[in-house]
Amino acid sequence: MDEMKIQENLVFDKTSGELIGFIDLGDPLTTYANVDEETPIASHALAFLVRGLCTNLKHVVAYYFTGNVTSFQLLPLFWKVVGVLETTVKLWVIAAVNDGASPNRKLFALHSKLGGTLPDGLVYKTPNLFFLARMIYFFADVPHLIKTARNCLYNSGSGLCSRYMWNDGQYLLFRHIADLFHHDQQYALHQLPKLTLDHVLLTGYSKMKVKLAVQVLSRTVATCLLESEDPSVVGTAMFCQIINDFFDCSNVRSLTESERKRNDRIKPYESPDDQRLVWIKDTFLKYLEDWRSSVAKRSDHPYTATQREKMFLSRQTYEGFKITGHSHIEAIKFLLSEGFSYVLSERFMQDVVEDYFGHQRTVRGRSDNPSAQQFGYNDLTIAAQLRETLLHQ
Repeated sequence: MDEMKIQENLVFDKTSGELIGFIDLGDPLTTYANVDEETPIASHALAFLVRGLCTNLKHVVAYYFTGNVTSFQLLPLFWKVVGVLETTVKLWVIAAVNDGASPNRKLFALHSKLGGTLPDGLVYKTPNLFFLARMIYFFADVPHLIKTARNCLYNSGSGLCSRYMWNDGQYLLFRHIADLFHHDQQYALHQLPKLTLDHVLLTGYSKMKVKLAVQVLSRTVATCLLESEDPSVVGTAMFCQIINDFFDCSNVRSLTESERKRNDRIKPYESPDDQRLVWIKDTFLKYLEDWRSSVAKRSDHPYTATQREKMFLSRQTYEGFKITGHSHIEAIKFLLSEGFSYVLSERFMQDVVEDYFGHQRTVRGRSDNPSAQQFGYNDLTIAAQLRETLLHQ
C-alpha cells in the first residue's frame, strides 16, 4: 500500500450527482476519527495493490481518498482488504509492504499483542485473522531503505551535517566517496564509470532516485575505497558493501539474471537452507546490532544520547532494515515449505505501486497529479488496459 498526492479540489460528477474530493475511508467512523474540519478535502489517494508471488497478478483492489491518515485509520482498512482477499477472492495474503512512513510503522506496532514481536519490541509479522495458522509478514520497501541509508551517509559530515556516523573506531563519511569520485575523474580510464556529479551532489530530486543510491552504495565503490589503501575509509567501504549485498538478496527478480550478471546473490531462492538467508541473519542484522552496540559503548567522551544517535543510522532506517530482514527470512522459508519451487524476493517490493502511480499521472496525457474524480476514472482505464495486455499475451 502507498499514497500519492492528488489535487485538493471538489469536482461535481454529473453521472452520480455527487461532489467528489472529500476524505473518504469507506466508513464515517473511520473517516472522521481524526479530522478537525467538518468537511475536509482529500489531499492524497491511498491505494492497496495486490501482487502475485508466482503469477503476473497486479491489481489495485481498493483505494481511498485521505488527508493526514493515522495508523488507527489504516488498521481497519488494512484488515478489510485482507478479509476481501482471503474470504471472497480466495487469495492467501502473505506479506504487507509499505514505504516505512510513520503511520505505516505505527500500523505494524499496533499488532504487538498478537505476536511476531522481536525482543526490542519491533513487530515484523502478525497472525492472519482470517486464517490463524498463517502469518502476514511486514516489509518496509527495500528501495526506500536504500535511499534513506544513502541519505544518512550523505548527511554524515556533509550535506546537512545532521550526522557523524561512527562504528568501532571508523568514521562513515560521504566525503570518502566524493573524494574518490573526484580523484577518479582525473584519469581517462575510470574505476567508477557509473558515478556522475548527480551521485555526489544531491538535490531534492536526485535524493528520490533509487538508481543513484544503489550505484553509490555498491560493491564497486566499496572495492575502490579498499584499494585506495587508506585505513580511514574502511568503515565507509564496509557499509557500502553490506548494503549492496542486502539489496541484491532482496532484489531477486529473474530466473536467469544471476547467470547473465554472474552474481549468485540474485539467484532465485530454492531452498530453506539458502546461505543468503543465513547471511541476512548472521551477518547483515548482526552488523547493524554490533554497530548500534559499538555506539552505545563508545567511551572516549561523555556523549549525550542525541550525539550517539547521530553516530548511527536514523531510527526509521534501522527499524525498517530489521523488520524487513526478519520478514524476508521467514516469508521465503514459509513459501518454500508450502510447495514453491523458487521464490523471487523482488515481489516483496512496491515498485508496481510506483508504476501504477506513474500511469495515474500520465494516462490522460497529463504530467501532474490527478483530482479525486480523475483518479477513479484513471483506475478504470488502467485496469482495462492491463486486461487487454494480458489477453494478448
